[in-house]
Amino acid sequence: MLGAFALACAAQQQQTAGLETPWDVRTTLANLTKNASDLKPVLDSLTPQQWYEKKGAASTYILQLQTAQQQLRDVAAANAQLSQQTENLPLALDDYFRMEALEFTARSLEEGARKYADRATADKLAELIARNFSNREHFREYIRDLATSTEQNFKIADQEAQRCRGMISKEPPARTRNSHK
Repeated sequence: MLGAFALACAAQQQQTAGLETPWDVRTTLANLTKNASDLKPVLDSLTPQQWYEKKGAASTYILQLQTAQQQLRDVAAANAQLSQQTENLPLALDDYFRMEALEFTARSLEEGARKYADRATADKLAELIARNFSNREHFREYIRDLATSTEQNFKIADQEAQRCRGMISKEPPARTRNSHK
């Protein structure tokens, strides 16, 4: 019974210590999804094939555009999955790393657009990448808090398990009835 009480106390402490509610996490994820989806029309307007054919750009921009479009879909799917399980640390980390990869690819495409396309497109891409920064930082803080909370919960569970093992090892062996009297 004390073990359940200890875990309940830990859950209460994580709420008071600053771990966001699932509703707040879902709001952050919705903002991240919205900001990422705003990249789609700008990415769709990029023409790295023409950059390559007409301006001598590296062919890697073609692959990067395809990669960025896939990464947009992956981020949306990861956000949706995490919205269902907001306290799942592996999902949160996967989602964050997908966002980081998308930003990296989008920044490379922004450089290509700045060099081989019009400045307005490159500026728009840079603006959208920057707009998502504060939401991603907020999400990163949530992941850090979630990791800390998860680690604390494991420590509490381990301490409780150690206490229970100690109690069990101190109990006298159970007596068996001798049926041959």
